[in-house]
Amino acid sequence: MAVSDEVNSVVRKHTETRSGVAFLIEALVVLAFLMFALAVFVQLFSKAQLEGLRAKQLSEAVQVATVRAEEFSANPKGTSGTTAEGDYTVTCDVVPTPHAGGTLYDATIRVRKDDTQLYELKTSRYVSGNQGGDAA
Repeated sequence: MAVSDEVNSVVRKHTETRSGVAFLIEALVVLAFLMFALAVFVQLFSKAQLEGLRAKQLSEAVQVATVRAEEFSANPKGTSGTTAEGDYTVTCDVVPTPHAGGTLYDATIRVRKDDTQLYELKTSRYVSGNQGGDAA
C-alpha cells in the first residue's frame, strides 16, 4: 500500500501543477481580453469627445453666421468685411447687382476658426427703388 499511496501522491501533485498552470493561462487570457476591451472603449470615448467638440463648434459657427445674416438683412451695405466674434473670424462678402427697380445684394458669410472654415451661408436681399439698404 505504500507504493499505491506514493503513486497517488505523485499523480495528485502532477494534477495540481497542471491545474495551476491552466489557471494562470486562463487568467492571462482574461487579462489580455480586458486590456483589449479597455483600449477599444478608450478609443470610442475619445472619438465621441472629439465629435462633441466639433458639433459644439459647428453650432456656435451657425449661430454667429445667423447673427451676421440678420445684420445683413437690416443693412446690406454695412455688413461687408471681416470681424472677430469670440474665437471665430467672420467674413461677409457682399456683391450688389443693380436692377431697374432696385438693387439685389448677395452675401456670402464664412465662419472660420484657426484657419479652418466651419460654416458658410449664402443669403440675398433686394432693396427696391432708392431705399439703398441703409438703416435709419
